[in-house]
Amino acid sequence: MAWQKILLNPKTAGAVSKFFSKKSDTIKSVSPGKNLTTKRDIQDKVVKAVDEGTRKGLGGIPPSQRLKQSASKTKRDSSKSMKDFSYKYDEIVAKRKAADKKAIKQAVGGASAAIAGTVGGHVAAKKKFPKYKKFMESDVKTVDGKLTIVPKKKK
Repeated sequence: MAWQKILLNPKTAGAVSKFFSKKSDTIKSVSPGKNLTTKRDIQDKVVKAVDEGTRKGLGGIPPSQRLKQSASKTKRDSSKSMKDFSYKYDEIVAKRKAADKKAIKQAVGGASAAIAGTVGGHVAAKKKFPKYKKFMESDVKTVDGKLTIVPKKKK
């Protein structure tokens, strides 16, 4: 009866009809999980190690149901912890890569700033000191065994 009152009430009827008339979103695609091959490799290695250890420990005797359950739990727990280590390692490697990339960018930025400063200083010195300009725009050559400053040949 309560739902009939809600539907018949003009204040709530519009909201209720809007709520029920909405269509749910359709799933168009599903992306695969991350590191599936790594996860599977870890799982396979753990299962193989536990099975081999159980087989060697029993020495050919068939395992009991309780031992099978215990081995299954060990496989599950061990593979989960190994996967966690793998994820942490991948995360650390990604952070290290990002830090290296940042350091390289900073080094390149510093080098380019130093070059710009040097070029700027060179230009300013040529304007301020005419002897510096004359020296920088000339070649040093040997004439008759003596060093002389000769103007550069223009191309």
